[in-house]
Amino acid sequence: MFSPESSPLSLFLLLFVMGAGLRLFGLLGKRHAERLGTFVFSITLPATILVSLDRVTFSPAAWKLPLAAWLVTVPIASIAWLLARFLALERPTQGGFALAVGSINSIYFAFPVMLATFGEEGLARAILFDLGQTTLTLTVLYPMALRHGTGGASSIRTLRRLVASPPLWALTAIVSMKVSGLHLPDGLRSILTPVHWLTIPLASLVLGLSISIHALRKTWPLTSLGVALRMGGGLLIGWAVAALLGLTGLERAAVLLIAGMPSAVMAVIFATEAGLDEDLVASIVALSICLGVALLPWLSTLARMLVGSA
Repeated sequence: MFSPESSPLSLFLLLFVMGAGLRLFGLLGKRHAERLGTFVFSITLPATILVSLDRVTFSPAAWKLPLAAWLVTVPIASIAWLLARFLALERPTQGGFALAVGSINSIYFAFPVMLATFGEEGLARAILFDLGQTTLTLTVLYPMALRHGTGGASSIRTLRRLVASPPLWALTAIVSMKVSGLHLPDGLRSILTPVHWLTIPLASLVLGLSISIHALRKTWPLTSLGVALRMGGGLLIGWAVAALLGLTGLERAAVLLIAGMPSAVMAVIFATEAGLDEDLVASIVALSICLGVALLPWLSTLARMLVGSA
C-alpha cells in the first residue's frame, strides 16, 4: 500500500508522466480523467481531510488561511475577467478565461508538495486554504461560469452542488469535532487511512490525464497570458495577502505556494458543464500544470525557505 508520508515528490512526477503518456497514446482520455477526478473529490479527498486534520493542532493564525484564499482569488479572477472584456473576447471565452485563472490547483498539486515537505502539519494548512478556495469556487466562480456559458443552470442547482459537496461535509464534521475536543474513533481512522493514502497518487494520474496537446496548440497566445496571470500574478497577490494578514511560518508558506499554483483540473469540468470555451480552459490548465511540474524539483526547497523568512 502506498503511504504519502514516505513518498518523495519524484513518485508524484512519475505518476503524472504515466498519466500524460496514457493520454498521449490514446489509452485513456478526458472521460477517464473526469471520472477519476470525481472519485478523488467524492471519496478519497474527504478521507484525507478527516485523517489529516484529526490530530493537528492549529496556530492562532489558522483562521486566516481560508480568508487568504478569498483575498488571493477574487482579485486575480476579477483582473482576468476585466482583461478578457478589454480584449473583446466572446462571452464564453471571457468566462472560461476568468474561471481558469481564478481556479487554483491546491488539491492535486499543493497537497503533495506540502505533504512531502512538511508532513501532516503542512498538509493541514493546505487543506485550510482550500476550504476558502473550494467555498469560493462553488459560490462565486461556478455561478460566474454558468452566467457566461451556453449551458445554463439555476441558482438552486448551484446551491445544491455546494451543500452536497463531500469535502465540505468532511471539513465541517472534523472542525466541529475539534472544536468539541473530540477525535476520530480508532476504528474509523484505521478504515479511512488507506483511502486517504490514495488521494495523492490518484491526483497525480488525474493531472497527467488532463494534458491535451491538441487544445494547447489552438489557443497558444491567450493560454500563455492566462498561465502568466494564474501563476505569476497569483504569487504576487499571495505575497501581498500574506503581508497584509501578518502570516509567518507554515501559514505564510502555504499561502505563497498555493497562490502561485497551476490552474485546477476542476475548471475543465465546470467549463464543460457551463458551456464555456472548453479548449481555452483545458489549455490553460495543461500548460500551467506542465510549468508546475517543471518547477517541482525546487518547490520543496522554496517552501522551506518561505517558512524560514518573515
